[in-house]
Amino acid sequence: MNSMTYRKVLLFWFPLALAWLMMALEAPWIQGVISRKPDSETQLAAFGLVFTLSILIETPIIMLLATSNALARDRQSFQRLWRFMLAINLFIAGIAVLMAFTPLLDLYLGAVLNIPAHIIEATRPGMKIMICWGAFIGYRRFHQGVIIRFGNTRYVGYGTALRVLVSGGIAVGLGAITNIAGAQIGALALALSVLAETTYTHIISRPDVRRLLETPRRKGLPELSYRQVLRFHIPLAITSLVSMLIYPAVERGLANTPDALQSLAAWPVLLSIMFATRAGGMAYQEVVISLDNSEPVHRLLRNFTLRLGFALSLIMLVFAYTPLITVYVGGVLGVPEHLRALVESGARAAVLIPLLTTLQSYFRALLMLSQRTATIYQAISLGFLSTALTVWGGIALGMPGILAAALGLTLGQLFELSFLYFSYRRSKSDLRLHWQSAMAAA
Repeated sequence: MNSMTYRKVLLFWFPLALAWLMMALEAPWIQGVISRKPDSETQLAAFGLVFTLSILIETPIIMLLATSNALARDRQSFQRLWRFMLAINLFIAGIAVLMAFTPLLDLYLGAVLNIPAHIIEATRPGMKIMICWGAFIGYRRFHQGVIIRFGNTRYVGYGTALRVLVSGGIAVGLGAITNIAGAQIGALALALSVLAETTYTHIISRPDVRRLLETPRRKGLPELSYRQVLRFHIPLAITSLVSMLIYPAVERGLANTPDALQSLAAWPVLLSIMFATRAGGMAYQEVVISLDNSEPVHRLLRNFTLRLGFALSLIMLVFAYTPLITVYVGGVLGVPEHLRALVESGARAAVLIPLLTTLQSYFRALLMLSQRTATIYQAISLGFLSTALTVWGGIALGMPGILAAALGLTLGQLFELSFLYFSYRRSKSDLRLHWQSAMAAA
């Protein structure tokens, strides 16, 4: 694809980035409703736990988008990946049932994370509502990978827009006309909006699925085996799991601070801000997987990566160090005044995270194209240890919990990125093999 230009990369990336940004705005919208309900501190903390725990449960399927994008190439490979997706969805639905209806929730939140008992009780109803959330997302992400493979990234953005509108409408409506607890409103908004987006994605992906089902296996290309699927996907699933374990590790540290309730209530608000500014960087992984098929394109994408990363961190810098953050946290979200300073200090300490996320997505994608996915989970494991040690150590030394969390996430990403970079340097020959295969297929 020697005709690739920065404009084409931008147009391919933008709908995916917009989709991630809209997802990032979903949680703040819901948090704004919860902040205006009774017992807002407890309900904000409970919703944060419902959200992060539900994401933790769904970690095996988060990377299905990358797996289907990278491996679905014809009828045989699609059918094999389809059955693999169904098996994983059944597995995570079973975990969600156990977490919602057995003492496993008390064991995890109470004994492991040391979350106060009244917050655990506020969390439980939301977990029951979210039982099918992960399975819906697995089905949706699998088909989004197929959509992206054929270059139809705008449809991903349309689906996310539908999801955000549904979740916002449900949250605002239930907040205005019912007395349902805030965390339960949040869970209902998330679950029903994901169902709507999954239905849309199923319908819109039909033409691309038919194209795959009508594509015979290329002569000389071996069948995709379950062994190959597992070898590719399991390291990515472990990566997602370890990534999600970072947040409970941070929450464990926040629960041991003198202002535990305030820190746990401010934490999901800070997370949503970081998510919004990282959204463009997180979307970039699929761009590289889809487009990096020759050395000239590779050089162009490398330059685009640096420009994008610095631009996103500049946005975070301007937002965090100007009155914009005060207007957003206080005026838009309605976060109680005594929590605003915590959120603002955390955001100011996290200005490098958008840049680091963009670079992380770039190198992860290159390692996926090189079939070196095992190095990705090794890198995130190093990042997890660095984050946990920084957060727990900082809190033990008297650092404010939210500040320790932001610094810990930054240092963790720096260590992970260093590992990814050196792994990429060692895998360049495998990347060249990918380019040769891509040119032959074209």
